[in-house]
Amino acid sequence: MLLQKIEMNKLIKRKLFWILAAAFCLIFAFCIFKILQPGTSIRLEGEYTFTEGTIEENKVIYDSISLKPGVYYVELEYTTDTDLGAVCNMQDGTVFTGGLLTNGEHVYSGLGRTGFHMWLFEGTENMQAAVSYAGKGMLRTGSITITETNQLWTMLLVILFLAAGLVALCFSYAAYNLKKPVEEEKKQVFFFVLLIGFLASIPCMYGSMLGGADLTYHLQRIEGVKDGLLSGQFPVRLEPEWVYSHGYANAVFYCNALLYFPAFLRLAGFTVTASYNAYCFMLSMATAWISWYCFSRILKNNYIGLVCSALYTLSAFRVYKLFVTGAAGEGSAYTFLPLAMYGLYRIFTQDVKDKSYKTAWIPVMAGYAGLIQTHVLTCEITAFLTLAVCLVCIRRVFRKETFFELAKGALGALGLSLWYLVPFIDYYLTQDVHIKHVSARTIQDRGMYVSQLLTHFWDASGKTVNGITMSPIGIGPVLVSGLLVFCVLLVHGSLRKRKDELRQGIIFAILGALLMLLSLRYFPWNQIQGAGGAAASLVSSLQFPNRFLGWGTACLVTTFGFSLRYLYNSKRAYYWLGIAIAVVGIVTSNAYMVNSVMKEETSLRLYNEESMGFGYISGAEYLIQGTDEKKLTFSGPVTGGNVTLNSYVKDYLSVDMNCTNRGAGEGYVELPLLFYKGYKAFDADSGMRLMACAGDNNVVRVILPEGYFGNITVKFESPVYWRLSEFLSGAAILSVVAAWWIRRRKGQHVAV
Repeated sequence: MLLQKIEMNKLIKRKLFWILAAAFCLIFAFCIFKILQPGTSIRLEGEYTFTEGTIEENKVIYDSISLKPGVYYVELEYTTDTDLGAVCNMQDGTVFTGGLLTNGEHVYSGLGRTGFHMWLFEGTENMQAAVSYAGKGMLRTGSITITETNQLWTMLLVILFLAAGLVALCFSYAAYNLKKPVEEEKKQVFFFVLLIGFLASIPCMYGSMLGGADLTYHLQRIEGVKDGLLSGQFPVRLEPEWVYSHGYANAVFYCNALLYFPAFLRLAGFTVTASYNAYCFMLSMATAWISWYCFSRILKNNYIGLVCSALYTLSAFRVYKLFVTGAAGEGSAYTFLPLAMYGLYRIFTQDVKDKSYKTAWIPVMAGYAGLIQTHVLTCEITAFLTLAVCLVCIRRVFRKETFFELAKGALGALGLSLWYLVPFIDYYLTQDVHIKHVSARTIQDRGMYVSQLLTHFWDASGKTVNGITMSPIGIGPVLVSGLLVFCVLLVHGSLRKRKDELRQGIIFAILGALLMLLSLRYFPWNQIQGAGGAAASLVSSLQFPNRFLGWGTACLVTTFGFSLRYLYNSKRAYYWLGIAIAVVGIVTSNAYMVNSVMKEETSLRLYNEESMGFGYISGAEYLIQGTDEKKLTFSGPVTGGNVTLNSYVKDYLSVDMNCTNRGAGEGYVELPLLFYKGYKAFDADSGMRLMACAGDNNVVRVILPEGYFGNITVKFESPVYWRLSEFLSGAAILSVVAAWWIRRRKGQHVAV
């Protein structure tokens, strides 16, 4: 609609437009040509045997390899009897810094060959293949194959389309602004929101990642989506390469909807670090825009909305969670908290006779769907807060108009999330996973001291008091001061003339104070957990009381905004003082954060998936109970009875094999796949179903009847009702988009 309104004729007559368009077409054609060209492959023959007990660092086994710029897949053949006893890598001291990116890969006794990707941005004649050997076990290396991929050019295509999109937006804005000048206030808001998002993204602009406790786990989730897509799954349910290629059901329990973006970048050829940093950058930008949109409408002032957006997006707690601890799931959820809060605010405060009231459910739907599909624990906290607000506003809940908006928001979020919720509930009810047995984990001793809530000058190293590390994970004195100012205005009586603001502000202030209390180590979590039953499971699942500070930050930012709005209308000098305090607080806190984190925290540069390993699964929450994860490694099939395995090919979560059972009774084959609901085994020729069940250590066991001989296919298939839930979620998305499009075509503005 926008492009139809601008003067396109004037736009396309400009020489600069045609020059850029021609450059785009030429580069695009060149990239497509290079992608279609077959990649070169080099195979070097040789053998080297390492001496057991002798440690060797970067032993060069192949030297003077000539390669042109590109992205390569390197595969080394070897024989070893030890897992993780050595690492193969590529090195070249002649290329420029950053011209060679790779972390190599470990060797495993169950594989016989190891492969990894390498990014080379400068031609060289001096590439070397080297092995670092820990001196444990037998190791003999063999031939090495280096194959050029097309990913250098797919990366360039992605960058090209991104640049073209930005240029097109700039031209469109310029043409639109010539015809209908954009208001100065909108320009200022646009600039400052971008600035807020940019400042919040500084930690991901160093070409590395902060080595937080949860970082590797979430990187594995991204790689799991990538590998799942390569295996033919959509949406991805089991990550095929996780747990040493046994397949892990993490995606069923922990929704990865937003991770398809960095997974796409990985498929396009970008490194692990670049893809993750791009994801964090987009999260920060989205948080800045969404929070400004929501706060400015709650507080009915664009500039106060900017201040609140900065306080929320740059809050120490959000930055700490996303960047320092690497909690990408929880950090992603904070992007959607303002939407859920704004939706509830509209439903309970807007005049039901207003025509736009019928759209109040939309931000509730979007916010709750976003929370469900990013972080279930934050969604649980949101559900309890929603219940509390509904109890406080119980009379309004049962107004016909309000009840319908709440119902539409809940049903809309449910519809958008069915594709994830149905498999999640199915597995939770039918699979005896480890997470159902962790109710004994206590959280009270993980709570914070009051001093941590007020921490302002960031210290990444932390302080230790009585064995407790005082980490900088509070909400800071600026938001607490906003709460105190609001209380002073309330006690002084200044707010009493504004009854609506008074009620709304009091609710946000009480919720913010309560959520801070819940995050403290003084709250009786152990007593609540001691009641047993559902209470014990819910408390244990929280893991850390500081999770309440996500919503606590949102509520206290809103309280700060209400104080600013009152001062703006009544005492303008104090309003500017409040703005100054907020700006100084944000700048100093984040300046200390950047300085301290970059000095104290460990930075990681991970390029290829293989360098991270395949075995880390955090607390093993989604393994079948009783599985010994220490026994899971790269391995082949195991036969039982008098079964002979004639051939065997494993491709991600699928296995094709030829078996013979010469025994007098049933036999079996156990495969290196964790047994989850959905695995099926059948005769590839006749289609006859064979029994698949859990074998030793809960791997897939295929039962072969007496006298069986034939080809067997084993693969994972989503149940029909999972597919139905995906269809319903797709229909829900199309319905929302269609309704919006129809209203736009009719010239009706959709106020959300």
